[in-house]
Amino acid sequence: MEEISGKTIDRLLAREKRIRGLRQNRNPSVHPLLYQKVPVKVASEWDTTEVGNLQLDYVFHCGRSTAGEYVHTLSAADIATGWWEGEAIMGRSQVATKAGMEGIRQRLPFRIREIHPDNDSGMINDLLWGYCKEAKPPIKMSRSRPYQKNDNCWVEQRNWTHVRKVAGYRRLDTTGELAILRELYRSVTLYKNFFQPTIKLVEKIRVEGKIHRKYDVPRTPFQRVMESGQISQAAQKRLQARYESLNVAALHRRIEVLRDRLFAATEAKNSPEPAGARRRGRGIRVVGAAQRLVQ
Repeated sequence: MEEISGKTIDRLLAREKRIRGLRQNRNPSVHPLLYQKVPVKVASEWDTTEVGNLQLDYVFHCGRSTAGEYVHTLSAADIATGWWEGEAIMGRSQVATKAGMEGIRQRLPFRIREIHPDNDSGMINDLLWGYCKEAKPPIKMSRSRPYQKNDNCWVEQRNWTHVRKVAGYRRLDTTGELAILRELYRSVTLYKNFFQPTIKLVEKIRVEGKIHRKYDVPRTPFQRVMESGQISQAAQKRLQARYESLNVAALHRRIEVLRDRLFAATEAKNSPEPAGARRRGRGIRVVGAAQRLVQ
């Protein structure tokens, strides 16, 4: 029986590999023509004073495994004001993403000028592209460079502060958890946008190898929208009335209650046996033992 080494096999098959193109890209672009239509935009190209430019991203609530269908958060952050909206959707299909985008659009106090997702095919698709073109007025679309998270830095920051610190990293894959998370985001949006101040970078200067950053006065997204002068008087009155109707303490308590409900639903789903059933089972076993003793 003759033997051959792996190195010899590679040398003999080198020409065949070149012919068959075995080293070609295993993950080609899903929609190469559509990706060519959507321009790439980096962080330095944005006008940070223009209200209505949204960066979009998915946050996966899959736990330790991406198998099966589970809840996603469609996260949207306005670059100029820091206004954030989150929509929980089941899966990341084109239909679910479009519905989530429409929900966010209806709740925003200003019109959307441009959306900027990363290169995820769940967002860069024909359905959402058509949705942007058919909107009145039309919505522009741009995208990040592949594997460059800094191009989406505004929404990436809020994925941590507004989503992960609220919903955690547990797996959410039931309709009950989806409903609770949607209700939770309604309260989180009001709390963050109306009562949580943010700071914006004004300038960044390098002096003798050290970077010096200058920030503006902290203001809430609500204040930034009102001071922008880019929304109508009617929209300002509605926004002011909404602010005056809110109670920050009650809103914070509501968030804590909904978080507890969400975590309780997750723990109940993952527990091997409900607590009530375990108690009932122990009671039955005790009665059976007593009966045996009497006999």
